[in-house]
Amino acid sequence: MTDLHFTPKTFDLLEGLAANNEKAWYDEHRDEFDTYVRQPFATMLELVTDILAETAVPLAGGPKTMFRQNRDVRFSKDKSPYSTHVSGVLTPSGTKAEKEGLVYVQLEASGGLIACGYYKLSPAALGPIRDKIVEEPDEFAKVIKDLEAAGLSFSAEDKLTKMPRGYDAYAGHDYADYIKLKSFVTLVHLGRGAWLDGDVVDCIVDYAKSCAALLEFGRI
Repeated sequence: MTDLHFTPKTFDLLEGLAANNEKAWYDEHRDEFDTYVRQPFATMLELVTDILAETAVPLAGGPKTMFRQNRDVRFSKDKSPYSTHVSGVLTPSGTKAEKEGLVYVQLEASGGLIACGYYKLSPAALGPIRDKIVEEPDEFAKVIKDLEAAGLSFSAEDKLTKMPRGYDAYAGHDYADYIKLKSFVTLVHLGRGAWLDGDVVDCIVDYAKSCAALLEFGRI
């Protein structure tokens, strides 16, 4: 258990931003938002980094791998100026510019989530992973087994209804359903208690370790 200074005030501020998503409100509460929300989140990423450095998944993150609170609304119908959650990533390089798999953490009014893997890959990036599933099914079976042992599974949110182009011949493959995925991601939701009790660091560390085989499989 780690005292990260997430408090009920943290969630009051997140609820307040969701209800008052406008510049005047955010400017008035900016200092509190930094103190009770963004700074503890950055510290959390740094603590996880220190622990993972000595493991098989040495992912790193901190203030520079957090996403901005301001939204880019130039091409969005939703013109709300601020994200109502706080988020950041842990990556092999310790930067946000990462294509080798990552852990994503999000804090929101209801609690938050942790996700791991490869999200919305380009066709060029998907091809090698799909080919590896076809060519090395035993290795992919280990990925699935490790995830299942931790009570995890791949999200089917971003999945084709048919086999992707060039893979029709593998429609009968044992892992055909996985070849249809456009993202290889698993996630778990967190309640407020994980943040308030200081358990979130251990949760992220354990989660990253559970996803080690997935992260390794995708690094081609």
